[in-house]
Amino acid sequence: MDIGERLKIARNAIGYTLEKASQESGIGQSSLSEFENDKREPKFSQLSKLAEVYCRTVEFFLTDEPFIEEVMLWRSKPNSEEEKKKTEAKFVQLCEQYRNLEMLTGEVRKAKLPEPDVDKPEEFTFEQAESFARKVHKQFCLGDIPSASIKQVLEERYYVKIFHLAFSGSAISTFSPEFGYAVLLNIDKTTKQWRINFDLAHELFHLLTWNIFATCRSQNTQPTENEEKLANAFASQLLMPDDTLRDRIDLRKNEQGQIELDHLDDIAREFGVSLDALVYRMANLFRIQKQDTEKCLDAAKKLIKFHKNRESENQEILPERYCDLAMRVLREGKLSIMQFAKYMSISYKKAQEYLMEDEDFTDEKVSISIA
Repeated sequence: MDIGERLKIARNAIGYTLEKASQESGIGQSSLSEFENDKREPKFSQLSKLAEVYCRTVEFFLTDEPFIEEVMLWRSKPNSEEEKKKTEAKFVQLCEQYRNLEMLTGEVRKAKLPEPDVDKPEEFTFEQAESFARKVHKQFCLGDIPSASIKQVLEERYYVKIFHLAFSGSAISTFSPEFGYAVLLNIDKTTKQWRINFDLAHELFHLLTWNIFATCRSQNTQPTENEEKLANAFASQLLMPDDTLRDRIDLRKNEQGQIELDHLDDIAREFGVSLDALVYRMANLFRIQKQDTEKCLDAAKKLIKFHKNRESENQEILPERYCDLAMRVLREGKLSIMQFAKYMSISYKKAQEYLMEDEDFTDEKVSISIA
């Protein structure tokens, strides 16, 4: 595939017309049209500018590899198609940059994720989703409070690429033969930590069952309603394990087997989930009647109005491993300061600070003798 065709693919992917692309890049429409129709090739400076505007790496336009369009599974899409495409383009750019860093450092690693016991969508029941969550919990060694460690386990042990951005809509998951599994989580100022935790567990289900449900999704690649319900059941079970939840309930219930709503809120905070999510989980675990569950949910809504909002953690846009790899290739001279600044979303001046004067320790090695 030539540069012209890839330029057109990148422009369409971000939802730009030639006019819009010209406005954003400062390159004339006629020139852009000539580039896309292979009448002439862009200068490297022009290609770099278009890569920036289209949220692509320069390498994307120069590679000989066949183009495979990424499938994006949105939990909740924004109303604006333009905003949807821009968010997807930025997500892909981050994934491609991460992959480039892995290749430059020789750190391209893969780990086999857990697989469910069924391989057909029609065989996937809610019981199967919950059973699969227990299996994942055990294999990941998530302990009593899975929300405290699930992100780190996915990033460091299974090399899933997890980014955070502020955008309209909710989480996105994707898979590419090029860069592997990836998740984008929303961290705008209205997003609570419990929502981020649940979104990650929800999207994990999509990653683990990617090929199973691929055949039954609609043409717009969105998950079916049933697939979304299964993902919620999986996430609920994963974040609130049976035994741990029973222990927490037993500690706080009275002699009549009742528990105050304030105490339920304490439990929800410990698990890193919403009070509503905890109520639904308890209804499923203890087989609570629907009308009693609804009463509890109504009471929970009233309680939340009088509670101070939980503090959310400050989430970094880029994963720690991504940043570590970027600093390594900068010090090894495999990435320019300008490229490093782009990859890290920082100024050129700030990027210069990462180069330590009179300190060359990159070639030092530590020998460890294992008896």
